[in-house]
Amino acid sequence: MKKDAEDIKVNKRKNDKVYFESTLIQNISDGIDFLRDESKEILKELDLNGIDEFDLEEFGRDTLDQIDDIVDDMSKFKSEIINSDDFPQSVKKSYRDTQMYLNRDDDYVRRARRKFNKLESDEIVDFYKTNIRVIELCSKAIEVNNTNFDAYYLKGQALINLEEYDDAIDEFINALSIEDNTEVWLAIANANRLNYEFGDAISVYDKILNEDKDSFEALKGKAYTYFDWEDFKKADEFFKKANSIEYLDEESMRTWGESLEKLG
Repeated sequence: MKKDAEDIKVNKRKNDKVYFESTLIQNISDGIDFLRDESKEILKELDLNGIDEFDLEEFGRDTLDQIDDIVDDMSKFKSEIINSDDFPQSVKKSYRDTQMYLNRDDDYVRRARRKFNKLESDEIVDFYKTNIRVIELCSKAIEVNNTNFDAYYLKGQALINLEEYDDAIDEFINALSIEDNTEVWLAIANANRLNYEFGDAISVYDKILNEDKDSFEALKGKAYTYFDWEDFKKADEFFKKANSIEYLDEESMRTWGESLEKLG
């Protein structure tokens, strides 16, 4: 065991609120308090405004996020308390089999995706810690079920965010061994481009275009790759092709404009 139960101590009591020495236990306690207080406010709001003026969708999303954070903190705390290395291999195998039967791998992926999606929202999150936690949760899912496609793919995306491109590509290849998927091939090509492996990136984009010559994402990816490679003539060519299929976003239009400026 990593810790004794007696290590979970109450530090002080103030205004009937309990404070714990353990940061994780404190986070769990604060999360439960938040849900309790929030539910009181919601009931007041419902009473004052009626159900028609209450944003149930936002409430549901925020509540699920809060519950997810509490569950995640409890999971971290369990990992601190229990060291799986202390258990015989037969016990660990039986545990994994049970976890797989209960689809726990999908639960881990669902929690990882919820955290990953927060990175693209307006919420203030710790970018590094959130991606690390996504990787940890996906690794737990893979430990339970090493054929979980989504776990490898999401883990690869989090690794790209941390600029661990080689490791990300390894995870994407694992995903491809389970399911041949265009989105994963695009992710590999993008990872190569971000890693300045421009030749490899072009090869992967070409593979996608051989199967779908009108792949907007692959054409745009090639344009960006040639731009980064300072082949502005090719960048112009592929930005033009991509834009003929679907209107380019503002950032891509700006980069295309820079290519044209370089060409004079």
